[in-house]
Formats: sequence, structure tokens, C-alpha cells
Amino acid sequence: MSNPSTPTKRITKSIRLTSEEAADLAQLVAGTAYAEAALLRQWVLTGMQQFRVAEAIRAYQEGAVDASQAAAQARLPVAVFIDELAARRVALLEQPEAFGPGLGALRAVFGAASTVEEPDPVGAHRPSRTQG
Repeated sequence: MSNPSTPTKRITKSIRLTSEEAADLAQLVAGTAYAEAALLRQWVLTGMQQFRVAEAIRAYQEGAVDASQAAAQARLPVAVFIDELAARRVALLEQPEAFGPGLGALRAVFGAASTVEEPDPVGAHRPSRTQG
């Protein structure tokens, strides 16, 4: 981690855009209060994170990594990675050990799945509260 008093060194990278792409970029930037370079940097960082997530999901689907390892590869907490899988309609592996060591810890705290009560279905009878 860098020292807060020392500015972070930045490295310049360049890309080539077509005339149409450059015009589209200029139009996007024109309606904002941001500098073009700041927006380009943010878009690159966002794209890099999306790429990391996509690659982690691919590795997970291929069985190269478990959910915990894939989450680490994507630089996300496991719960957020699992949300990403759900959002992309990627099936979770059926083997509980595929979730890594975190699932064992959850089971130790909350008990095995067979002891967890299922929620009442909507409209199911619930005991009434007594008013005192």
C-alpha cells in the first residue's frame, strides 16, 4: 500500500480510436463535468473488474477453481461473487465442498442444512400473537 502523503505514480497508456469512436467519446464527455482522461480511466477500471469477474466465472464453470477461489480471483467477497453467478444465471455446483472452507464455518455456526427450518410458504398458517 502506498503512503498517503506520497502521490501514487501513474503510468500513461494510449489507445487508438476510429474517428467515429473519438466523436462518440467526445459527445459522451461533453455533457459531463468530468475530464476526458478521468472518465477514460474510470471506464478502463470498470472494464478490468468486469473482465476479472467474467474470467473467474469461466474458471469456476470449468471446475478449475471453487467458488471461494473464483471470488478471490474476481476480487470479490464470496457472497457478492455468488450474487454475480445468480445475476448471470450460472448454476452453482452441487458439491458443498466447492464453496471452499467458508461453508464449513457457516455450518458450524448455523448447524447443518438438515436442521435449518424452511421458511413458511406465502399464505401458510402462522401462530397468532396474543395481545396483552
